[in-house]
Amino acid sequence: MSEPRRKNKRATVLIDRELQLSFIGRLGGALLFYLLLFLVVSVVAPVAFTFLGDPPEWALMETAFRVEVLLRLILAPMLCTFFCLFVHGVHETFRLAGPNYRFKAVMRDLQRLRVPRGVHVRKSDLLQDTAAEMHHGLVALHDHVALLKTETRSAIEQARVALRATSGGAAEAALAALAKVERSVGAFELVGCAPECAPERVTGGDTVAVVEPIASDVAENSVR
Repeated sequence: MSEPRRKNKRATVLIDRELQLSFIGRLGGALLFYLLLFLVVSVVAPVAFTFLGDPPEWALMETAFRVEVLLRLILAPMLCTFFCLFVHGVHETFRLAGPNYRFKAVMRDLQRLRVPRGVHVRKSDLLQDTAAEMHHGLVALHDHVALLKTETRSAIEQARVALRATSGGAAEAALAALAKVERSVGAFELVGCAPECAPERVTGGDTVAVVEPIASDVAENSVR
């Protein structure tokens, strides 16, 4: 791996900033709310009820004792538990953000008519079933487009040979239409499984993968 790519990976703290920051904000807000609710129920409410009336001295001492026990023995472990839950939640966001980032990268490739033959996510990631369904769908689409490209090329060549034997405006219009179809089908680019996306070529109806990787949004920003 080159030095620039190493630096780029070190600088990438969040895989999917929008998703992860939103999730972390919601999780942190929920935990803070529960912490404040616990303090209100366990400390503020008992103290308030004690001082609202005319309690005896023993009630004041009991309230003070309970508050001291809470602050000394319960508050610290509770704060530690909430902090651990928050850290674990942040860690879980990476298991969700990885597949989400990979799926969006594949969708961007499809918008450019670039069809990868499947998609893989890390074994520790979530959404494994969704990734498997997307993988099978991409494989079927990729193979069908490869077959379509091969059959279109063969049909166009046969039609050109037949049309060139004739003359006139109809033959020229048909040749122009065939050229347009050829360009439309040729706009599809077939690559290997994401995130590597190795380039492929179609020869004789079979799709052959080329070993050298190519630069793309999927390959350069891989979360692997």
